[in-house]
Amino acid sequence: MRIAIVGAGALGSVVGGLLIEAGLDTILIERNPQEVRVVAENGLHLEGVSGDRVIRARIVSDPSEAAGADLVLVIVKSYDTRAAVDTVKQAISSDGAVLTLQNGIGNFETLNEAFPGRVLLGTTTVGAMTLGPGHFRHTGFGQTHFGESDGRILDRTLIVAEMLEKMNAGPVHIVDNAVGCVWSKLIINAAINAPATLLRVRNGDLPTGESGKRLIHEIVEECVSIVRAKGIELIFDDPEERVLAVCEGTAPNLNSMFQDVLAGRKTEIDYINNALAAEAERLGIDAPVNRTLGLLIKSLEATAECRVE
Repeated sequence: MRIAIVGAGALGSVVGGLLIEAGLDTILIERNPQEVRVVAENGLHLEGVSGDRVIRARIVSDPSEAAGADLVLVIVKSYDTRAAVDTVKQAISSDGAVLTLQNGIGNFETLNEAFPGRVLLGTTTVGAMTLGPGHFRHTGFGQTHFGESDGRILDRTLIVAEMLEKMNAGPVHIVDNAVGCVWSKLIINAAINAPATLLRVRNGDLPTGESGKRLIHEIVEECVSIVRAKGIELIFDDPEERVLAVCEGTAPNLNSMFQDVLAGRKTEIDYINNALAAEAERLGIDAPVNRTLGLLIKSLEATAECRVE
């Protein structure tokens, strides 16, 4: 199986490196010319929980050089998904499949519009962090859940699962409720990423006080109201308890949104809290906490150069 990974950021590079080490035919597609040059010349430097090493990786900026891919993993930021469609078109084989493991909502819909019936969706808690061009930290093993949007288990579903398991990055689960998985992770991201970013704290520090726990509670309550109205089944019974467990389990981590802010990058807030606020409005539900968090993060992005240190 030939695999193409669209987006050689932190997670894409860690996943790509692990797939290459597992002996799978994997090529990274990255639009950042500096990243392509560094990795092409010096290799992909990974460190962290899976060890410190340099992996010889094939990386290209021209997606046509990855043509014929049987599976295209889309791991770009959510705001780049629409632009990534053309990249996928050039890389994917005539009967190839697409798998999105991105944060937020809306990615599956965008990809499925371009590749109807060929898109699998899922989530992963494998942790990754950018340290510099071509240099990434594998911050944690994690679970990957994915499946077909209609819940069926096809031959291609089993093949993709077998491939992902070869990474040895954590358990891989085929699910019949992939949409519920995406929304379950959305709630976790909504309740942790923006608040911890605004407070400038690590995940484990967010719920240490009563006010932090109350904030998590308010966010989750709004999310649950939206999920119920949409008839979506989550993969856990108590989402607030799950958020607190994730805070504890990833206590030393800086969440991806916080990493983006620290690096001066655009965040995915429009696909997390802002997306939830917009969905709530469409459903006639009030979501003031998510709406306010979205406004605060957008304001943080807009005033990055004005900040007093």
